[in-house]
Amino acid sequence: MIERNIGLLSIEEQETLRNLCVAVFGLGGLGGVIIEILVRAGIISFKIVDDDKFEVSNLNRQIYAFLNTINKNKIDVTEEFSKNINPEVKIEKYQSVSEKNIKDILNKVNIAVLALDSIKPIIIISRTCAKLNIPLIEGWALPFGNVRVFTNQTPSLEEVYNLPTKGREISSITEEEFKQLKNYMLSTLKEIKGIEEFYGPLAIQKIMEGRIPSFAPMVWLNAVIMSIEVIKIALGWGKISFAPNFSLYDPFNHKIPNKEV
Repeated sequence: MIERNIGLLSIEEQETLRNLCVAVFGLGGLGGVIIEILVRAGIISFKIVDDDKFEVSNLNRQIYAFLNTINKNKIDVTEEFSKNINPEVKIEKYQSVSEKNIKDILNKVNIAVLALDSIKPIIIISRTCAKLNIPLIEGWALPFGNVRVFTNQTPSLEEVYNLPTKGREISSITEEEFKQLKNYMLSTLKEIKGIEEFYGPLAIQKIMEGRIPSFAPMVWLNAVIMSIEVIKIALGWGKISFAPNFSLYDPFNHKIPNKEV
C-alpha cells in the first residue's frame, strides 16, 4: 500500500509512522481530511473524538459528507472509510471530551490534533497535552493556511490567546463565559494581516452566531498543512511551527503574511 511513499520516506521513517498513535479532536472539515491524509501516509493507530452527525450543510467541505452519510455519526463513518483504505487501521472512538476521560483518550498518544472550535474541550485538551508532554497541533479553517504547535516548552494555548481562564478550575467557568471566549478567540485571528478582507458584514454576523463560513479549498489547504506538521514532528523533519506564532500562507497572493499572532 505505501510502496509509492518510499524514496520520499525511508523504510525506517515509514515504520515510525506505522507505530505512531494520533488523536484527532473534531472530524469536521479539517479533521476528516487530516485523518484521510494520515491513513494514506501509513499511520494506523488513531483516537478520534466527535459527537456530531453529518448534515446537509457539511456537503460543501467535509470529506466524508455524502448524501448516504447524512444523519450518520461522524466517528463511525470516519472509521468505515479509514478501514476501507487500510483494514489494519485501529481506531478508538469517543463522542466527547471531559476532565474525566481526557487522560484515557490521550493514553499512548504521540501527537494530538485540535480540529474543533468549542472552547471548553479546547482548554481541557491543551492543559492535559502540556502535562503529558504531547505535542498539540492547532489550526483554523481560514482563507490563509495556518498551523502552530503547543508543547510543555512553549507558551500555553491560554497564554497565547490571553484567556482569563488561566489558572482557574474548569468547573468555575460558566457556559456563558465559554461562549464569549469562543468569539474572543476568533476575533484575535483578525490580527493576521489581510485576513479581514475576506470577511464582510454577513460573514462577521455568521461568526458571532457560531456559524463560521467555511469553503472547501481553504479548509482542505489547512488540513494538508496540519497533516504535514504531524509528519514533521513524528519524523523530525524541517522546522516545527512552535507557539506562540502561526506559520501562515496566503495562497491568493502566494506570500507569507507578516503579522504574527
